[in-house]
Amino acid sequence: MKEFPIKRYFKDFSLLLVYYPYRWLIQVLPFRISYQIATLLGSIHYLFAPSKQKCKIIDNLNMVLGDKLNFREKKAVVRGIYIHKQKAYTDLFIMGRKDYKKYFDACSNEGISYLDQALSEGKGIVGVNFHFSSANLIATYLTYKGYKMSPILVLTGTKGASPWISQKILDLRSSIWKERGNFQIITSSKSLVSAVINQYRSLSENRTISAAGDGPLGKKFTLVNFFNVKLKAPLGPVLMAAKSGAPIILSFVIRREDGTHHFVFKEPIKVQQEDEEVLKGIVQNYFTQLEYYIARYPDSWLYWTRMEKEGVENGVPVIQLLLATGLTHIE
Repeated sequence: MKEFPIKRYFKDFSLLLVYYPYRWLIQVLPFRISYQIATLLGSIHYLFAPSKQKCKIIDNLNMVLGDKLNFREKKAVVRGIYIHKQKAYTDLFIMGRKDYKKYFDACSNEGISYLDQALSEGKGIVGVNFHFSSANLIATYLTYKGYKMSPILVLTGTKGASPWISQKILDLRSSIWKERGNFQIITSSKSLVSAVINQYRSLSENRTISAAGDGPLGKKFTLVNFFNVKLKAPLGPVLMAAKSGAPIILSFVIRREDGTHHFVFKEPIKVQQEDEEVLKGIVQNYFTQLEYYIARYPDSWLYWTRMEKEGVENGVPVIQLLLATGLTHIE
C-alpha cells in the first residue's frame, strides 16, 4: 500500500488556511490589528521551526556580521525573520483589499522628488531595490503615487505542495501584484529574457523599471565588500543603466512599528561608461548603503536563509546568494 503523503497534506492544508480564511480575516480587520496577529503567528512559527534551520541562520549571521551582535541579539534577529515572513503575507493580503489606498495614505517617504528630477531627462529610471523588508511594495507605492511603473516580479510554486494547490496560490499572488503594481510576472528563464527586453522598451518610454541589486540572477557578477565577507553581486542593473543612459535610483523600504512603511529614495546615480572598475565602484557604493540599513534592521534582509560560502579570497569568505528553494526555474 502506498504511504499517505502526510507532509504534503499538511503543507496543502496550511497554504489553504493562510491564503483563504486568514486572507479573508485580514481583509476586514484594521491594519494595526492585522500586523499584531502577524507578529503573534510569526513568534509561534519561530518557536516550532526546526532547530537546524534556526542554527543555519545563526551561522550565516556569524559569518557575515561577526561580533557586531551578541548571541542574544542574533537570536532576536532570527525571531524577527520569522515575524517579517508572516508580515509579508499581511502586506500581500492588504494589497488585495479594496481600501488598500488607505494603507498607503498612512505610509511616508523621503526623496521621492528624485524620481521627478530623473524622469525630466526622458530616459526612464532603473530602480534598484533589494531583498529587504517588503520590497515589492515599492513599485506598488509608486504606482499609487501616479508614477508609470514597469516592474518585474519572479514568482514560482511552493515546494512540497500539491501541484494544483501550488498553482492556485501562485495565481492568487500574481493577480494581486499585477493589479496593484503593474508587475510583469516571471515564471521561467524564457519569460525572464522577454521581461528584460520589455524593460529596455519601458526605459525608452520614460518609465521606471525595477531591478534587484542583490540576488543570484544574471550572467555577470562582481565581488563587493560586505561586512566581514565578499559577496557576489550582479552587474545587470548597472549595465542596463549604462546601455540605456537611464539613471539609477536606489530605494529601500522600512517597516515601522505599526506595520506601515517608510519608503526611501536615494539621489540619482548616472552610469557614464561600461568600464568594469567603474561599474564595480557603483555596485560597491550601493552595497555600502545596503549595509547601513541591514545594520539598523538586520531581520529585514531576506537572504539570511539563502546564502553559502563559495570559497575564500585573501582570507575573506566569498559568499554566494542562492535561489529560493523549491523553484523549478528561477526566482
